[in-house]
Order: sequence, then structure tokens, then C-alpha cells
Amino acid sequence: MAIPANLEEFQNTWRKFEERRGFDDIAATLGMTPAAADGESLTMTMALTDPIAQANGMYSAAALFGAADIVGTFTAMTAYAEAGQFPLAVQSNINLISNSKTETVSATAKILRAGRSLVVTEVQVHDEAGKLLTNTTFTYMLSEKKLGNK
Repeated sequence: MAIPANLEEFQNTWRKFEERRGFDDIAATLGMTPAAADGESLTMTMALTDPIAQANGMYSAAALFGAADIVGTFTAMTAYAEAGQFPLAVQSNINLISNSKTETVSATAKILRAGRSLVVTEVQVHDEAGKLLTNTTFTYMLSEKKLGNK
């Protein structure tokens, strides 16, 4: 597995991914930014902006799910990049536990199980005070896919 071991490695891997992808996707819309890496987990942050907020000024459930999806997928992707495999989500389960109006939230993903054809990740989203907002699991099928929309 090749999950980035530190923030600098994570930032470089993310930048290269963005360049290969060739277009802005939901990660750009949500403003996802690498924040931490330790070789077993990845953390990205997302700032609270009007386009991703609910009417009451808190994070929308869709934005919280999107943050979890992006960091979960990227964690699985980096773990299998050397094998030429790309994770395609086949199942997700989100528990919306709380919400927040803090300036940013952090989504941290780790791999719970890694097999030859399936990967399971767990992603927790916390606010700046450390309050747990969501707990999400994803199951991915590994497939040989190319990045980009062409």
C-alpha cells in the first residue's frame, strides 16, 4: 500500500492527481484541501462556504457526505495506485451524528479492509472543536480505470 506517509507527500500526490484528472470535479467545488497523512490515514479539510451550507448556516448533509466520499476514495486510490487499480464505490453508509457552523471541518479516512477486489474505508468528519459530525463507511470495487473525462 502506498498511502502518503506525511503531509508533503500527500500534497504532492493530490496535486499530481488534480493535474492528471484534467478538470474540476466535486473536490474543487467543496474546496477540499490535504491536511494530514501518516501512512495509514489521510485527512482533508473543507471550509464552510455559502454554496455548501444549509439555509441555517450549517454544513449541508450533501457537503459532509461529499467530503467523506472524496477522502475515502482518494485513500483507497492511493493504496492501490501502484497496481493500476481505481476504487469504484459500490456501497456507502453514512451516520449524520451532528452538525456545526465552524469555519472548517476535517474528514479523516482509513482503510478497514483491503482485499484483491474490494476495499472498505471508514471516514469520520469532525468540526474544529473535535465534535464528530459524520461516520461513513464505503465499499469499493477495484477496477482498471483511467483518470479524466476523455
